[in-house]
Amino acid sequence: MSKDRNLETAIRDAERNYSVGRIVDAARDFQTISIIYGGMKNYVSAAKFAIKSGDCWVECSEPLRAGGMYESAAQCFERLSDEDNYRLYYKKALVQCILADRKAEEIGKVALARNLRRAAVCQSKIDERVSVCHYYSRAGELFISAAKDSLDKELFDEAFDFFNSAAECYFQIKEYFLSISSRVDGLICLNNLFESYLSLLKEEEYREIMKRELKRFNAAFDGLLNSLELVEQMDNEILKRVMLELVKGLRTAINSGDENVEMVRLLERMGKIVREKGAGEFGKEILVEVLPNFNFNNPKMKEEFDKTLELLKSLLEDKS
Repeated sequence: MSKDRNLETAIRDAERNYSVGRIVDAARDFQTISIIYGGMKNYVSAAKFAIKSGDCWVECSEPLRAGGMYESAAQCFERLSDEDNYRLYYKKALVQCILADRKAEEIGKVALARNLRRAAVCQSKIDERVSVCHYYSRAGELFISAAKDSLDKELFDEAFDFFNSAAECYFQIKEYFLSISSRVDGLICLNNLFESYLSLLKEEEYREIMKRELKRFNAAFDGLLNSLELVEQMDNEILKRVMLELVKGLRTAINSGDENVEMVRLLERMGKIVREKGAGEFGKEILVEVLPNFNFNNPKMKEEFDKTLELLKSLLEDKS
């Protein structure tokens, strides 16, 4: 009952803020209430207060925030299989995205890129026959520009996120070469970040951070391999860059003592792709000259690695 009473109080406070003209406060209050109801899986109430928040943000001429809340409401209606309402609020969200796009100079690259990505999602939900390539393409360009800005400041973690976002945008519109290039640039950022962490791994906090970052590396590399598998041909230099970045990440996992068997499996997938794309020569070179020089502290990982190494050697020798 205490939680219900707290919610009732929060709702009264939000309504009071709205009634006396404190619209921004009301918008934030309604947004918080919607999130709480969403966490309770009460999607009817979550949608109701997301709409109230969106309406408040419209009154405040904040289309970026309004679009986000209308999209949240649409997602709730979608979970409820309420097709009429979810289409209505995806339309409302799209309108706000378009209005936000017109205020591009006030928004900034990253916010604008996320807004364009939201517009693409909303348009696809309204009518999947309408092309959203222009939204995703512009969003990808903006994410890459933001990533380069972050690199100039040596903010590798942030740059990785932006390159990764760009890759996801390009993947949506089947621009696989651009997606691959963005993923590789992102992995380079993570490997630079790993180098700065290696000297700090005696501290428990940094060991936990490294585990988290290695999981992000694996997820990004998996996305990259998905793109590689969808292209018929790929420049050998790009394949070499991809494999070397994986090797660097693998070295980090080994040196940090992380039981990252998943990364060894990614190496196996990468080796098969190298074979299929006709780049067996440099693949064999990496297998013979680079990989065997690793020093393992984790027996399980070494066992998986040795099996994979033998498999890849066999595959690449068959190719030649």
